[in-house]
Amino acid sequence: MANHEMIELDHDPLEFLDGEGLATLVSSEGVAEVAEESTADEQMTSTLELHEALGGCFSIIGPIAICYSKVGAGFKVCLKLAGLEVTCANIGLNKCQTLQGNILLAKASIQVCLKGKCLTYKAQACYRTTPFSKWKCVSKSGTIICV
Repeated sequence: MANHEMIELDHDPLEFLDGEGLATLVSSEGVAEVAEESTADEQMTSTLELHEALGGCFSIIGPIAICYSKVGAGFKVCLKLAGLEVTCANIGLNKCQTLQGNILLAKASIQVCLKGKCLTYKAQACYRTTPFSKWKCVSKSGTIICV
């Protein structure tokens, strides 16, 4: 389903999320605005309409997952930590959203982008087995789905 490269980290790049508890952050990040003809938008919309039931979930690492579903000409993406949906965002054509969240045993910062016909991600994710154990962190990126 997803092509990705996993890199084991010896440090916690998401330390800034430790004090947030269940609080979540969602930020829009602009992607370089590329002037595209309206025919590309129309083609993407018609292609997505053929796939009404597009959606699914996959695990980044341990209890950290991304779920996605088709909404209009874009996608709704959600970050799940240990089975809890902590934040969601809608992504349109050539746009990106950053999903961030932290619970006791898992935390993640994931940028999800809809570029052309592909939904992609770049993730930094950490989890631990008990509240007192050290964080195990990875960086991953890849394609979630192409239509």
